[in-house]
Amino acid sequence: MTTVQHAAKQPESHGQPVSDSEPADGRAARSLRSRRAIVDAMRALHAEGDLRPTAPRVAERAGVSLRTVWQQFADKEALLVEANRRDDEILRSLMKQIDPGQPLAARVRQFTGQRARILEQMTPSWRAARIYGPFSAELTHNKVRTLAMAKADLETIFAPELTELAGKKRQQLLDSLHAVSIWSFWESLRTELSLDPGQAEELLRATFVALLAEAGFR
Repeated sequence: MTTVQHAAKQPESHGQPVSDSEPADGRAARSLRSRRAIVDAMRALHAEGDLRPTAPRVAERAGVSLRTVWQQFADKEALLVEANRRDDEILRSLMKQIDPGQPLAARVRQFTGQRARILEQMTPSWRAARIYGPFSAELTHNKVRTLAMAKADLETIFAPELTELAGKKRQQLLDSLHAVSIWSFWESLRTELSLDPGQAEELLRATFVALLAEAGFR
């Protein structure tokens, strides 16, 4: 799962998405607040390193009963999908358009800086999604969709360079830039190489510069 600049239709999900506006009906409003609290609790536990929180843990953190959790969500997958939807909302709020007409160095700096911040912000939730993804068709679909849209971002931002290349060379550069800007690469930098966020961002930027230079762009 990675970042996107392009809008896309959200897949259908289990249950109703959490709305930002409260209904006028008092009972419905209380139900919505409970649903929000449960989703926020799940995401908070993920951020603290509890990637497989039990329903009782989520209920305790949300300040609701276990019964309320299951009234709001049919099962654990439904809750995870809702948390994933909330992550998508946050991700979109972090995205800023990058003008492809700017000099290459400026675009690389802006893109890698923004991508690093988003990957770091989304890490707890995406770690949890990686665990449950193989057992959830919807989470898997979300991952595929987000990866495709992230590649489309690269094609837009670095269109001036990519359009100068043809066939295999163009695809190779695009695939290389995509490979080093997705979350799994960032996770390797942070966990396997033990780099702090600043160091990981610097390495990401240096790798982008090197790949573009090798393709003939400086």
